[in-house]
Amino acid sequence: MKLSQKTKISTPNLAEVQAWYQRLLGMKVVEEWDHDDDKGVILAFGNGHDEALLEIYYTDIVHDFSGLSLQYRAEPLDEFIKTLPADIEPEDLKDRPWGARYLYLRDPLGIQVIVYEGCW
Repeated sequence: MKLSQKTKISTPNLAEVQAWYQRLLGMKVVEEWDHDDDKGVILAFGNGHDEALLEIYYTDIVHDFSGLSLQYRAEPLDEFIKTLPADIEPEDLKDRPWGARYLYLRDPLGIQVIVYEGCW
């Protein structure tokens, strides 16, 4: 059996959130739809077959994402930091007690995005 992972974010700001993740993480569109009241996009790394997927789904409801974080591993983290778009400001960069380094960011919805290197 093979399992894969997809995270779904529902937002009235579909285009803005999609552009943010594509600029920050270099994610590519692997599926997109716009049918009446059903609109969204699925983003992935690389070819989109073996990596985590992110679905951004349009809704007119504003959600509270307090406490949610999306975490992505980047090795080496310093190389990732060099690619940050100028308009995306990190909140913090910390060495964690278990040997990992965490870069903390916030997406346009207020979701904490952590890019890290080191221990899983």
